[in-house]
Amino acid sequence: MQIVTCVREGREKKEYFYKPPINNITLAFLDSQMEENYRDHYLDETHTQNTLSAPKYHAFMEFLLSFLVFAIISIFCFIVFGSQLPWILVFIVSLVLEVINLVRSIATIKWHNSEDQGFCWKVSHVTAGWYLRNILGAITVSLPIIAVYSNFSCDLMTYSAWTDRFFCFCIMVSLLHYTNFTTLSSWVKTVLAGIAGIVLIIFLTLKVCASKDALAGTAASVSSVVLLNSTTEMMVTSTTDTTTASNLSKEVYVFSAIHNLQFEIIVDMLLLLLLIGFLNRESEISYRLNFQGDAQAWNVKQQMQENKDQADWLLHNIIPEHVSDKVRKTSKYSKNHKDVGVIFAAIVNFNEIYDESYEGGREFLRVLNELVSDYEELLDDPRFKDVEKIKTISSTFMAASGLNEQSRAQNKHPYSHLYSLMEFSIEMQNAVKRFNESIFNFAFILNIGYNYGEVTAGVIGTTKLLYDIWGDTVNIASRMYSTGVKERIQVPEATAKLLEDKFEFEYRGEISVKGKGEMLTYLLVKKIEGATWN
Repeated sequence: MQIVTCVREGREKKEYFYKPPINNITLAFLDSQMEENYRDHYLDETHTQNTLSAPKYHAFMEFLLSFLVFAIISIFCFIVFGSQLPWILVFIVSLVLEVINLVRSIATIKWHNSEDQGFCWKVSHVTAGWYLRNILGAITVSLPIIAVYSNFSCDLMTYSAWTDRFFCFCIMVSLLHYTNFTTLSSWVKTVLAGIAGIVLIIFLTLKVCASKDALAGTAASVSSVVLLNSTTEMMVTSTTDTTTASNLSKEVYVFSAIHNLQFEIIVDMLLLLLLIGFLNRESEISYRLNFQGDAQAWNVKQQMQENKDQADWLLHNIIPEHVSDKVRKTSKYSKNHKDVGVIFAAIVNFNEIYDESYEGGREFLRVLNELVSDYEELLDDPRFKDVEKIKTISSTFMAASGLNEQSRAQNKHPYSHLYSLMEFSIEMQNAVKRFNESIFNFAFILNIGYNYGEVTAGVIGTTKLLYDIWGDTVNIASRMYSTGVKERIQVPEATAKLLEDKFEFEYRGEISVKGKGEMLTYLLVKKIEGATWN
């Protein structure tokens, strides 16, 4: 996705392919922080999914491929070169290392994110470091070439004409293994491949396996040919030359330094080393650019997620979360709810304290904001998970409980949300008391009206949304605080009877309620000691 974006964003972004943000020599990122992240990303799954593209799975596949290459090379070495002591020792050590690498890669997949930070976890994290990882990788990638070189001996190389050629073929196949392990430094692999190739070139150019008997026989044959040319016919001379040349080709081997095939092998070796260096360089560049693209895509994704979380936070502060999910789909919401608790908590003397002549009233609004913030902090308490703030009207705080049906269904008691709202009201009174004690010259008086019943909840508007509740239950709750007693919680008779098993009330008497006439009301005394409902 990052590459596609780079292509689409204009001509200047196309330099991403021609002038990647890496050093042309060391291939390190120009951004030091990016280079550090690249070297430490081996066990980091933050930017990748749990797929084969993850570094830990990618490393396992590379170790598995290395094991297969070593196994194939070993089988052919046993078949062709036999069982020599140096080769047997190298094979045992190399096989142990290959198995250890496989087991370590499997342990990395299984335990590196485990909470049990045991021995396997420590090993996987210690060997995941950049330098140690390159050292172990350099040893592992060199095992096939070491296996082939351990079989070199002049007796084997002069045993038959095809043995020395097969040895050179095995060397070239083993050199191709240096293009494995894409997460390692390309310089390390290329230098090791160059050293291995140069060793073969040295063996080819020096007379390390020149046979004296063969060379002497060759010289004698040539002398015989010369004498024969002076005494016999031309046809016989030609036949003798052909026979001598045939004998020469049978007796001279590649590592005798006088075989014409050695020059072809040297040229092939040099071209192969150039190819390996090119492949390693381009492979590392591609892997690094892919890592950078993933990192940038992850940063963009994180930024988008932060923006989404912020937008959700703002929306949930306007509309409850269980309502906003439905508003996103339909852009409309309205629903009737039964047995919903509603409270109005008002600072009845705020207008008396408020003085607009002092800083334009800003100081009093700041104080009121601090008090409302104390109310809202109570909503984070798990006890009040069913309580929702509806709105603030000047110095009046309106809240309700039981509007979230999913949360309500999880309660053990059918009226738990109503009990919680009453306890929330008590905590609001305590918050105002603490607030008055902490601020000099302020004595807010809090009246609370409580009622329960059926309400209609809905969202009004299409741009500036407003979530609110309506109904007779809301109107009566509003009258309860406006006709209430100083610093007390007033409820109608039906509410008092419903909550009396958890809270203690005292009868106040009849009061005139606008639109309802005379109503029997009660005042909360306290929560009954030991009362529980969750």
